[in-house]
Amino acid sequence: MMIRNYLKIAFRNLVKHKTNTIINLLGLTVAFTICLLLVISVYYEFSYNKYHVNGKDIYRPYFSQQTPEGKQLQPTMPEPMLKALKDQYSAVKYGSRYKRMGCELEYNGKHYMKQITYVDADFFRMFTFPLIKGNAVNALESQNSIVLNEEVATAMFGEEDPIGKQVRMQAGGEWKVFMVSGVGEKIPENSSFGYQAAIRFENDDNYPNVMNEWESTNHDLFIQLAPGTDPRKFEAGLQAFINKQYESNINDLKRDGARPTATGQYLELLMQPFLKMHTDTSMRGVGTVISRTYLNMLLAVACFVMLIACFNFINLSVGRSFTRSREVGLRKTLGAMPRQVAIQFWGEAALICLLSLAISVPLFYFLLPHYRELFGSSVTTHILFQPSTIACIFGCFLLITIIAGGYPAWIMTRMDAVKILKGKLRLKTSGSLRNGLIISQFAIAILLISCTLVTWKQLNYLRNQPLGYNSSQIVSIPVGTEVDGRDALQLLRQKLTQEPAVLGVTGLSTNLGVGLDGGSYSWGTGFDYKERAVNMAWMNVGYDFVKTMDLKLISGRDFSPAFSTDSNSIVINEQMARQLGEKDPIGVKLVHDTALAPMTVIGVVKDFNFQSLHTKVEPLGLVMYKPMPVNVLLVKVSPQKLPVIMDKLKAVWKEISPRTDFKGSFLDENINRQYDREERFTRIFVYAAIVAIVLSCLGLFALAILAIMQRTKEIGIRKALGASAGNIVQLITRDFVKLIFIAMVIATPTAYYFMNKWLEGFAFSIEIKWWWLLSAGLLALAVALCTIGYQSLKAALTNPVKSLKSE
Repeated sequence: MMIRNYLKIAFRNLVKHKTNTIINLLGLTVAFTICLLLVISVYYEFSYNKYHVNGKDIYRPYFSQQTPEGKQLQPTMPEPMLKALKDQYSAVKYGSRYKRMGCELEYNGKHYMKQITYVDADFFRMFTFPLIKGNAVNALESQNSIVLNEEVATAMFGEEDPIGKQVRMQAGGEWKVFMVSGVGEKIPENSSFGYQAAIRFENDDNYPNVMNEWESTNHDLFIQLAPGTDPRKFEAGLQAFINKQYESNINDLKRDGARPTATGQYLELLMQPFLKMHTDTSMRGVGTVISRTYLNMLLAVACFVMLIACFNFINLSVGRSFTRSREVGLRKTLGAMPRQVAIQFWGEAALICLLSLAISVPLFYFLLPHYRELFGSSVTTHILFQPSTIACIFGCFLLITIIAGGYPAWIMTRMDAVKILKGKLRLKTSGSLRNGLIISQFAIAILLISCTLVTWKQLNYLRNQPLGYNSSQIVSIPVGTEVDGRDALQLLRQKLTQEPAVLGVTGLSTNLGVGLDGGSYSWGTGFDYKERAVNMAWMNVGYDFVKTMDLKLISGRDFSPAFSTDSNSIVINEQMARQLGEKDPIGVKLVHDTALAPMTVIGVVKDFNFQSLHTKVEPLGLVMYKPMPVNVLLVKVSPQKLPVIMDKLKAVWKEISPRTDFKGSFLDENINRQYDREERFTRIFVYAAIVAIVLSCLGLFALAILAIMQRTKEIGIRKALGASAGNIVQLITRDFVKLIFIAMVIATPTAYYFMNKWLEGFAFSIEIKWWWLLSAGLLALAVALCTIGYQSLKAALTNPVKSLKSE
């Protein structure tokens, strides 16, 4: 009965004070919805790989090398590493190498372009990739076994049972026969990696050449430690093995002036926890990664929006208590206990929070598809029903209800009933709490606006920064696996020879940017030159690469069919020339290793950004080395006939590779795809800044109404004594403007500090201008003045007689 009365009175008060109720409902609903979207997105990213039963015992070994230029991390491993670790360390329970390549599968005369994954027999024992058919323990026991995932198996076999069926696979130009030994379930989306078709690592065409080669690294390695093994002690125990196996490499590092670690090491083999791999951006390799800083900033944005809504709630509740003071005094006089008064006001807060949460859940479902599309998220609704998610939402609801409703309820219980009824009590609604909350609201809003401006400026800078080559006229075509890259390049040249809109054709081993096939990879190598270790990235290219890409040739020449020796030649960039230390490097011979003939430097090109602008330009060599593949074809086209030439390229590609989809894209599009994360980051800041300023101004609007109501008599007297409308507007807005200026003083240096920290993640970045941050504060001030100015002007134009009568 008592609870029903509380609810009835609470509902009645909410209906009576419609403006406050609508503003609080709107603010909290928007805040809850945004928090659900952002927090669940962060939860989803942190849930990566958590479904693996043995996940906490799995690690990815990586090299940490101290070079003269600083510390370098390398996650790829040499072929013999797995066997050596399993032979020498009993703590290694399971281990598997991991490498992916494109391949062509064939069954009953039908061909399928898929991705093959090279792994070891322990792969399905370590990782929780359940098999629908077959036994995970021995699925890859035989070297000619193949495990298909459910999607590939259905596409190839339909309703047939694939177990025991033979399929053929082409990779590296050779067909091999495999027997299907298992069919796996669909890989969860929150997985760093998976497989379409998995076979034993020994089937890699290049495996016999590198199986005992410790200097060649081309795959990731995962090991599972035995239960109870201390990973730090295991890691420390690896150092003796590394010191012995890589003694010559360590001596080279010492010779070249590398600085050792605090423990005196130059080369270490360390363990990266598998469950932290997705949020560790210090290394690339298998699987997608996302910065923990990025996720923490999403959580910060969610908290900021919720804080603004809560501050509105507290400010409006305390402000409204002025008009309800007589109600409280009467209740206390009639015998209401302080606890009952507190429950009444806290109940109203809880009711508004509950209504807001009830509205936000269906709104979350409605907005989720748009959110996924807009921000490139893969989050799904099932996360909402995880026990941990429900507990988190319930906990946040209680916390917000206590914070937003607790303080106003506490204020009400402290009122003196006698003073209230005698009219001698006045609440100081312009007190320090209200001012502090307004300052906090606008400081957050200005901070988000400032961050939006900086991220937007940096994104524009990344997209418009000259890269040193022509990206707008070059079409990038991934070759795929159906045809050999060099054959495809030769055929493409022949078929486009008479096409006037085609200005050049060449090839490349590594895509620039991120192509439509998702390809973005690089090759690196190192060798000794004049008793110094030299490291460089290298690309396998076709003839006329420098000319087609519009690279600036500083000295020497480009590759040309007129020179038969160009297969043993190299074109280097300025950084590589500096590393060699030669004034004129043309003609210098570089000995890579005993497997290669010396490479003669025939040209030096001006530095260009062949990687994203997150990294500085590294030493680079361009070669025409036959063992390296040509994975991408580059076509330079006339800008006047783009639609026509794209249709032509599609038709020609269909003739060259009938079973491979045409995935051509312009290089400038590939470059922009490198910065998708920054673009999503900017979008989130834009929307968060808009929400923050709107919610802040909604609260300011309601507070202005309350302030005017409380000063009605004062305004009437001032007008009667001759005050102008401008004087009244200035009187009302002055205090609010002061608070916003204080918020600017707090937010501006804070934004400058954090955005400078963010920009440190780029080798090329903008310099933050002070007037950008000032404009963010002035924008917030202008919006706030428009919000309170309307109410102030309305009060200033009211007849003073009405104002005095109201008192």
